[in-house]
Amino acid sequence: MNIVETKGLKKYFKRKKQLIKAVDGVDIFIKKKQVTALVGESGCGKTTLAKTLLGFYNADGGRIILEDKDITRIRENYSFVRERIQIVFQNPSLSIDPRYTVFRTLLETLRVFKKVSIEMAKGTIIDFLNKAGLDETCLYLYPHQLSGGQAQRVSIARALINNPRVVILDEPTSNLDVSTTVKIIDLLAELKDKESLSYFFISHNLKLIAKVADYIFVMYYGKIVECGPKDILYRNPLHPYTKLLIEASEYKLKSAYIQGKSKEGCVFRGRCAIEKPHCEVEPEAKEVEPGHFVFCHYI
Repeated sequence: MNIVETKGLKKYFKRKKQLIKAVDGVDIFIKKKQVTALVGESGCGKTTLAKTLLGFYNADGGRIILEDKDITRIRENYSFVRERIQIVFQNPSLSIDPRYTVFRTLLETLRVFKKVSIEMAKGTIIDFLNKAGLDETCLYLYPHQLSGGQAQRVSIARALINNPRVVILDEPTSNLDVSTTVKIIDLLAELKDKESLSYFFISHNLKLIAKVADYIFVMYYGKIVECGPKDILYRNPLHPYTKLLIEASEYKLKSAYIQGKSKEGCVFRGRCAIEKPHCEVEPEAKEVEPGHFVFCHYI
């Protein structure tokens, strides 16, 4: 069952008289108690999609459905959305207020939806710190006194403290070393099962996604080009871009690697090894296996 889905979602920006189609007619879904992944190069629109789901940006078209409720006009449904969807950003040093202690950070978050005294809140805060693998010795530390792994655990505790249904994980390990990444991934898996969470995991790291995801959406230049269950997608990648990502998974992909889309038709035109004249027409989704869809004329 889908807990979140988008239908034709769009988010555009104007920069120096140029229209940037950061999210361009995207259909995705997040299933209950599963890990749904969104992969693609840096700059392809992944974080814009996440911020649009959360209401940081207003959608320019399409619909967002949360628990069968249309929440596209998110400002009118702000409390409904924020109680149910939370986010863990990739860089906790930028997402945690440096003026607040860990206790103050979590207290402010808890008080968004609940009227609680400091005394009543303290037990809840310690409980969620424990769930995130920390103890009360860090309660009155400031962000600069925490390691990268500790700061990200505080971010996880903050995301969970109001008992959301969905947690968006936006490159949550990209600023961590390998050993800390393993610990954070193990923690997230444990919390998902204990708290019955649904994750929307955003990453460019195909190796990491292969370990954590149930279903994967592949995004290029604002559009979904392929999607399917993890095992099927890795066994039988069909879109040229998906194949490129998997082949390049040993390397960290840079936003400069993305080529601009200057023509109508397939979003991957100009970079595709099998481009043909019919690619001037935008492809529709083809279901090639159960749950496995690809947007390509020649698959």
